[in-house]
Amino acid sequence: MGKILNLAYEQDWSKKSFSLHKAQVCAELSSIVYQDVQEYELKKASRIHLVASDLYRSFVRSGKTSSILDALNGVKLDARFFVVRGRYSLVFGTIFNDVVILAVRGTVFRKLWDWKANIDTEKFYLRGGRFEFFPFEFTATDLGRQYFHKGFFESIVPQFESISEQIKEKTNSVSNLKIVWTGHSLGGAMAAIGYAIHSSRNGHMLLADEMPNDAVCAYTFGMPRYCGLGVICGFSGPYHIYRHADVIPTVPLRRMGFSDSNREYELTESGGVAPTERTDAFGIANHIPKLLTSIKSHSIEGYAELIAKGTGKARP
Repeated sequence: MGKILNLAYEQDWSKKSFSLHKAQVCAELSSIVYQDVQEYELKKASRIHLVASDLYRSFVRSGKTSSILDALNGVKLDARFFVVRGRYSLVFGTIFNDVVILAVRGTVFRKLWDWKANIDTEKFYLRGGRFEFFPFEFTATDLGRQYFHKGFFESIVPQFESISEQIKEKTNSVSNLKIVWTGHSLGGAMAAIGYAIHSSRNGHMLLADEMPNDAVCAYTFGMPRYCGLGVICGFSGPYHIYRHADVIPTVPLRRMGFSDSNREYELTESGGVAPTERTDAFGIANHIPKLLTSIKSHSIEGYAELIAKGTGKARP
């Protein structure tokens, strides 16, 4: 953790432009959150399609729980930490100087971990300044009809109050904080939604009123599609880094009304990144079997290793 903090301190987090070095910090923090494994997750381990993290798989195989994130505040490091555990998500906060990085991951309490459930999903609509839920529809996209993936949305937004309380408790002042959201896989989708709502709190969105200060940026890795085109056009989006062979970013399908993030970068095997346009090349019939062979390309460790190759800074 000390080495990750060294990398974090080297960055200027006030700048909102894309940075591979910031992506490396966020990828490492997105990896660390998989070290927290609670008893209820082990009991539901059979539900997991084990594609998210090599380290997480080792914890599940061992049958042992871990609350290592809670112990970080007892370690002499130049930062403060907190953990918010919900039924469906875990948020790990790292605070240093005037920066707060919120690393999000999903838990295995619900069926969101069953990736086949994401092929046939529900939408959570925003309309008239309030939220309304409508059944799934195969219709043309209307930019006036903004919607998020319902399961991802309800997994992170209810955590805002707890996150805010922890930030206020751990900081002397919240007036100048720069808040960064990050996450991998399901956690990436939740972080993207958290960032979208948080960065809109002074505009037309009121759900994040209790969240302190401003969300300056978000970095996500191998995340599924989390919203429709209306949200992409109306809300701030994350810097999403994906790998070509990773199938998770191709679900839910575009034909179901879900859209790619507007700021995406393909991560190459040499560690380089470039804006690209991707397609649902696998096809709906091939998505399920492809999920079973996507472990190597989707694991957070794989993302972190390639990004480290690109920055020239070894993984901590």
